[in-house]
Amino acid sequence: MEKREVLEIDGMHCSGCASTVESALMQSDGVSEAYVDHESGTVKIVHSLSDDEVSDIITGAGYRLTGKKQG
Repeated sequence: MEKREVLEIDGMHCSGCASTVESALMQSDGVSEAYVDHESGTVKIVHSLSDDEVSDIITGAGYRLTGKKQG
C-alpha cells in the first residue's frame, strides 16, 4: 500500500541538493512520486517503502531525514 507523506530533510541548501535527493528517491522501485523543495527542506513523496528504507535512501544521498509533517 502506498503512503503519501511530507518529510523534513536536513542539509539541503540549493536546487542541486534537491535534485540529488529527488533522483535518489526516484531510482527506488518503491517510490512513485517525489517532489523536493530545498527552501522548505521538505520532500512530498508517494511510496511503499518502510521508514527505514526511505531514511537509508536519503542518508545515502548525503542528507538526513529529520521528521514528518502532516500532508
